[in-house]
Amino acid sequence: MKKQLVAIGVACLLTLSASSLAAGNSKPVAMWTCEDFLALDESYRPTAIGFAEALNKKGKVEDSVLDVDGIEKVTPMLIDVCKKDPQSKFLTELETAWKDIKKDM
Repeated sequence: MKKQLVAIGVACLLTLSASSLAAGNSKPVAMWTCEDFLALDESYRPTAIGFAEALNKKGKVEDSVLDVDGIEKVTPMLIDVCKKDPQSKFLTELETAWKDIKKDM
């Protein structure tokens, strides 16, 4: 029960944070490049990753549970990859990083 409450709280926080992020960047997350991701303040990057991970193909929030530990692991990996190729698609790099994290678990 506590995990569900935490997940709901995090999802609400992500939604609020993402809407404040959207004020500075009018592109939908699905169209972000790594350069757009790197332009975010460092403190918002994990939030953006969590929000992007929760989106489905139609751009709607699908998952109500977030892997907070996974986000902590994938954030530095994604930052490194994005610094190497800032023009690559953010969501593509995120999916690849998640696959690498999950195969190591």
